[in-house]
Amino acid sequence: MSTMTWKLAFPLLAVLLAVGFGLDPDGFELVAANDPEVQTALTFAMDEYNKASSDIYLYKVTKVIRVQRKVGYQYTLTVIIARTLCKKGSVPDWCPVFMDPDKAKSYQCKFVVHNNGWLGRWVMVEQRCS
Repeated sequence: MSTMTWKLAFPLLAVLLAVGFGLDPDGFELVAANDPEVQTALTFAMDEYNKASSDIYLYKVTKVIRVQRKVGYQYTLTVIIARTLCKKGSVPDWCPVFMDPDKAKSYQCKFVVHNNGWLGRWVMVEQRCS
């Protein structure tokens, strides 16, 4: 093959290999929802969401749609959250969600959180729910 052909083929091959190994071309990899670091990221995201929410009730994750990790420390979490029977100040893990349609609320949310590993601190980069 000529040098020009390799210059064209190499980037395409790199993208195909990345996609084949679960990596998006922009550097994200899919991660299992039960990964311990993902669970920590989800807990942090929900704590931040509940702190910022004006609702008196807590929300919790009811379904994880997708989790992506970039460079080991940034997570993009796409989840469904739902309003629980517990008011703020309760432990959300043990709270059932509302079954009454008048009180039940659920949203699909995208949380982007970053772990400053060397500082041991999480930061909410983006929060969007609809």
